[in-house]
Amino acid sequence: MRCEWVGCLVLPVNGAMAPGLLLCAAWYYTILAGFYLLYCPVMYLMFFNHKLYRKIVDVLFALWELYPVALFQWCSNAEMHHYGDYVNPDERTIIVMNHRTRVDWNYVWIALYHATQSGIECACKKKPNAETTESHVLDVGGRSKIKFVLKDELKAVPGMGWIMQLNFFLYVKRNWREDQLSLAQFVDYYKRLSCPCRIVLFPEGTDLSEENKRRSERFATTHNLLLYEYVLHPRTTGFAALCSRLRGAGLASVYDATVAYDVPAQTEADLLRGHMPKHIYFHFKRYPIEDLPLEDDMLKSWLNDRWREKESSLRKFHKNGQFVDSTTRRPPAERPPRSLHVALLGFIFWLLVDAVFGYALLTNVLFRFWVLYHTLLFIFVTWYFGGFQNIQYKLSESLKV
Repeated sequence: MRCEWVGCLVLPVNGAMAPGLLLCAAWYYTILAGFYLLYCPVMYLMFFNHKLYRKIVDVLFALWELYPVALFQWCSNAEMHHYGDYVNPDERTIIVMNHRTRVDWNYVWIALYHATQSGIECACKKKPNAETTESHVLDVGGRSKIKFVLKDELKAVPGMGWIMQLNFFLYVKRNWREDQLSLAQFVDYYKRLSCPCRIVLFPEGTDLSEENKRRSERFATTHNLLLYEYVLHPRTTGFAALCSRLRGAGLASVYDATVAYDVPAQTEADLLRGHMPKHIYFHFKRYPIEDLPLEDDMLKSWLNDRWREKESSLRKFHKNGQFVDSTTRRPPAERPPRSLHVALLGFIFWLLVDAVFGYALLTNVLFRFWVLYHTLLFIFVTWYFGGFQNIQYKLSESLKV
């Protein structure tokens, strides 16, 4: 019996540790299976038809986003509560979000799955133009694909980090001179290929642990700023630069996303121990790009204002269970959840990938060589070239795309 199903079946009877381990093992095993079985063969297409390669790997990742939705909601019975605006899956946007725990990004896919329900008329809808009306068979999950801004060291994580390299996420080193170049290449790459993105950014740079909270308080005291309890003071330079550069690439909006949990899983170790939230709360607030200032200093102030509002909203949420809409000063509407049928179809697809990967690994010597070869290849490319995202950028400059 496969570990995903075992994880679901033992949940009621074996305590927290076993299902937590099984759920995390299923999650990571599927990442490895998808990487070696699907991503590695597609990878070579980047040298011949880079635009088609970009579309295919983005579709693969969009399909994988369905897996954690089903895994965490169906197998561990987590319930998502979505408040506020819906999210347009076709527009270029930045999603800024408080970083409550180290594993927030695992729940972003669940939140966006429910917040991007098809057929919903939402505030984000604009008049169609030539770019947004053209559909494509590979526009799985919408034309605007999810990209994360991540710490640079994550690109070296086997399987997961290598997939994020191929998906050309934006890596930052917290060295502004180097990060400026990475940001410029990231924006230029997607602009050159005419690939819209929804970029998820955690401006706080780290999670709300007790140690990080103390550091933020020391920073606030030194700079005569307000003391926060539920958020950290955001790092505004990167946001302002990203926003300014993306304006010229069709940026349509910025979403302010606020996350809260009933019982947060602060670290990966909490997930392994089975200490997972049963209720996840997301509040999305959309700001059209026309409403944001043009100057970098004003953009920094704009983000600081959102974080003050976020602190106030979370303070009220933890007191009486209600967020606060910064415009109406009232609790935002709670939206009905999306059916899990699509996520479950995706889950079944990845179960088949898991089965094929396991069978090939156990029975086929050539496939084991394939796995070893690509493992060594990605270790080398990550060490010598800084990751496949740098190779993709150079190829996009030299090839006719």
